[in-house]
Amino acid sequence: MKVAVEPAPAGEEGPAREAVDGASPLGERLTLGQLLQERILRTGAPLPSLAPELDRAAVAWCLPWEQALATTDPLAEVIVYATADQLDDRDLGVIARRGAVAVVAAGGAETKLDGPVPVITVAERISYRDVNHLVASLVLSRETHDLRYGITVHRALAELLYRGAGLDALCHLIGRLSGCATAILDPQFRVLAFEQCRDRTFEPAAVAAAFRAAEPATPESDDLTATPRVVELSIEGEPSTGVANAILLAGRHDGWVLVVESTEQPVPHDIEEHKVIVDQASMIVGTELLRMRSVEAAEERARGDFVHALLHGRFATQHDLEARAAHYGVPVTAGYGVIVAGHLTPADGTESLNALFQIARLAAGLAPRPGVRTLATVVGNHLAVIRQVAGPMAAGNAEMANGELAEYARTLEKELGLRIRHPVAVGFGRPVRGAEHIMDSYREARLALDLHHRLGMTHSCGFAELRVYAVLSELAGSAPAKAFTQEVLAPLRSQRHGGADLEQAVMTYVARAGNLNAAARDLHIHRNTMLYKLERASRVLQMDLREAEQQFTIWLAHKLDLLAETTSAVDRDLNPG
Repeated sequence: MKVAVEPAPAGEEGPAREAVDGASPLGERLTLGQLLQERILRTGAPLPSLAPELDRAAVAWCLPWEQALATTDPLAEVIVYATADQLDDRDLGVIARRGAVAVVAAGGAETKLDGPVPVITVAERISYRDVNHLVASLVLSRETHDLRYGITVHRALAELLYRGAGLDALCHLIGRLSGCATAILDPQFRVLAFEQCRDRTFEPAAVAAAFRAAEPATPESDDLTATPRVVELSIEGEPSTGVANAILLAGRHDGWVLVVESTEQPVPHDIEEHKVIVDQASMIVGTELLRMRSVEAAEERARGDFVHALLHGRFATQHDLEARAAHYGVPVTAGYGVIVAGHLTPADGTESLNALFQIARLAAGLAPRPGVRTLATVVGNHLAVIRQVAGPMAAGNAEMANGELAEYARTLEKELGLRIRHPVAVGFGRPVRGAEHIMDSYREARLALDLHHRLGMTHSCGFAELRVYAVLSELAGSAPAKAFTQEVLAPLRSQRHGGADLEQAVMTYVARAGNLNAAARDLHIHRNTMLYKLERASRVLQMDLREAEQQFTIWLAHKLDLLAETTSAVDRDLNPG
């Protein structure tokens, strides 16, 4: 058998189709009619014409008479060899009921096609070995032809894969091999690559819609297999035939390879040929999709490492910062602000790292503006977004830049709430000039987020919007502030016994601006009980809490304490070492 590759059309590279000299059409099964045309089976009595269904009966194997009767297995696509003296009407009935195609009788008197099973007479010298060898050779020649063509297709596609040519090049080659329109679809029936046909022109979206309407097998239907299938399509009202195969690799479904026949009534040989093509192509395309995902994941990890370095200031030198920023197209001298979102746990209570990274990709593409870069990554269970602000960071532009960050934070809060289906806390820092100062804005954003939670806020807040907290944040961690807080609050906290929480009573009284009745209502206690607690606290603190100055002292100590706790927690998180 000789295998040859037909030349491709002018101007194109690679194999177009395979031709096998002396071979049967691709995918064709051996039939009884074809078998009886062989010389050794025409050595007996003259053979009458076969009925159409008998002429097309498939033959795959040959068994001797003794072995066929010794078992109870089905005999579909099997012919049985016997000698004339072995034939028995009762045994012929058994052979027929088990589905044998025909019986070849050596030395028989005549050929009988009207019995329970056709009996074909051959010369007495024809042995079982001769018939079995003939059947095996004819069957294997057809299967070998399919296999050799599949290897040729696989080799052509694999060469493109190894060169890293991409999906478009693979789709182009599949189209050339088949001579038909070709589409590579993802699991959501979106077109990843498309190659037009010379004879019929289709819109890629129309092909995808027609294939989806044909309801191919999906993972949800539990009958998805990597087996080529013929599907009837209606593309923009025109009937068409397609050959499709699912892309399955390591148990993952990545879509389909679809070939749309170039004629309305394709010949069976073309259908079988295209089955081989999509069968080989699905594995190659699946490998390319896996490679693309690996590259995208590596790029995303590298980009995430860069964003982490910006947030934490982890650059060896200024040159290191500038080189990596130039690689990702981040202007070093531009203005930036950091937005942080927390409470990203999905509504069902589970956490998925992949889901968080999908949210990061959503945030990076949210509210796009010309010339404005947005970088996003996942830090622990938080989403951190670095947003470039438009215009130079001049003194008069700070308020406008802060407004841009506030607008983006509100948009992010809304989008995340819709995606995760529960409220999301969002905080953002003040805009800074220069990529080397992004870490300062990130620290403020984390402080704003934590204070957002501690103060029970319901909407996104910026560090600048916290006003007094922003002013006191640097003071809260100093030694004098800690000493002042300890001096004022320690006596109240040491007196917690018998269910009397003096600190809570005092802070509620201060929050109500010294209104005794309002504070009592907030704590759900009697006015006299509230008055007793305040008098007791005054004795412990040795100050008159009715005076505004003393109330301010308590208020300031409480705010400094809250800020110190928040700042300490954020700093531990940002600098765990």
